[in-house]
Amino acid sequence: MDILSELPESDFYKDEQEKLLLSYRAHKLKNKPYLVFLHGYNGNSKSWAYQFRFFKEKYSLITIDFPGFGRSENMEDSNMFRVADMIYRFLKNNNIINFSLVGHSMGGMLAQVISAKYPESITKLILSCTHTGYNLPNKSPLRQPYLDRLQQRKVMSDKEYGLLRIKKMLPKLKNQKILEFLAKISEEITQQSILCGGTAMQILNTKELLNKIHSPCLILTGSDDVVVSKEKSSILISEIKHSIHKEISGVGHAPYCEDQEKFNNYIDTFLNS
Repeated sequence: MDILSELPESDFYKDEQEKLLLSYRAHKLKNKPYLVFLHGYNGNSKSWAYQFRFFKEKYSLITIDFPGFGRSENMEDSNMFRVADMIYRFLKNNNIINFSLVGHSMGGMLAQVISAKYPESITKLILSCTHTGYNLPNKSPLRQPYLDRLQQRKVMSDKEYGLLRIKKMLPKLKNQKILEFLAKISEEITQQSILCGGTAMQILNTKELLNKIHSPCLILTGSDDVVVSKEKSSILISEIKHSIHKEISGVGHAPYCEDQEKFNNYIDTFLNS
């Protein structure tokens, strides 16, 4: 069975403040705590399929599409603070007051903002392969790597673009099954995805927020990550109180599927500690 077919269907939340439709996938278990997942720049809510399979008997699960990704509508002049507020409103609207939060890369940046703004709601925080943002002035021109992606997206087929993104992100990846899983999801990225996520990341700087994160925090990194350097992730490790760091050896920028067993077990152990 294709693991993507195991995922729940998308559902939708209309945010009245942003006038924006947010798509998400939910697996609800009675009396089980919530685990909320936020995907990266090459992904969407489908990215967490291996985590849904692993955690579905233990937790209620929600994975959310960032604005412009999956079936979520685009946010003009996006920034992480507006997205964080919208996600908090969505969860509150569903009577989800306390939850543990897992954020990968771009989603990890968003998770830092949510955790700093709403510390009383976060039970535990897991940050995967992420950093504090690019700290450019508001309204800055789009960074060159994002402009390159826009151009590639214009001229390439879905399949070509999906494969290119994953080969650049994981140059050492040999596992064909994982390559196909990641590329199939990246095929769905649109020009709006690139603009929305890129704009939000490039103007973000969470350094002043890190001391406002009060929940226990697990920081996961990949030994071969070519996207987020050890120097970038070290700021999180040193500045977030109550944090522990685990490096997963032999993986790059997608440990959630490159070595899903180790990734999931680290999270499971942390949540139960």
